[in-house]
Amino acid sequence: MKHIYIIGTGLIGGSLALDFKNALQDCIIYGIDKNEAHLIEAQELGVIDQKATYEDLPNADLVVLAIPVDVAVNELPKVLNKGSDFSVVIDVGSTKQAICKAVDNHPKRRNFLATHPIAGTEFSGPKAAIQHLFKNKTNIKTFLIGESLLKNIDNNSIFSVL
Repeated sequence: MKHIYIIGTGLIGGSLALDFKNALQDCIIYGIDKNEAHLIEAQELGVIDQKATYEDLPNADLVVLAIPVDVAVNELPKVLNKGSDFSVVIDVGSTKQAICKAVDNHPKRRNFLATHPIAGTEFSGPKAAIQHLFKNKTNIKTFLIGESLLKNIDNNSIFSVL
């Protein structure tokens, strides 16, 4: 994985970004956030390397959707539409029913892995990002039954670097 896009550069997205940067020396972390101040702060803090938009998603190897579930339900189909046929998209929200239903019949559903890393703090925003936040924490992964782009990926490969 070289091109990793984090949508939502707060505590969870930012912490994942820091861990990916630490584990994957050659990766480039791109940030997408509706809050421009968060993008600037994330870049100044070294959480992300570059700002990006959805228009850049065809270049993504991995996209992490780290935004509230009620927003992710609407954004996930857009993200899958913009990503390449080989991009892997994960979400890190706490509930799965609505988000999985939103893409149940999406042509790129096979590119999506629903996850729920059980970690966090009471703080938010890029300044709250913590390296190793997910170390020794549980991460729930929900796999699609049947044909999937993810069938050839080691069950833990995305999070094994954390």
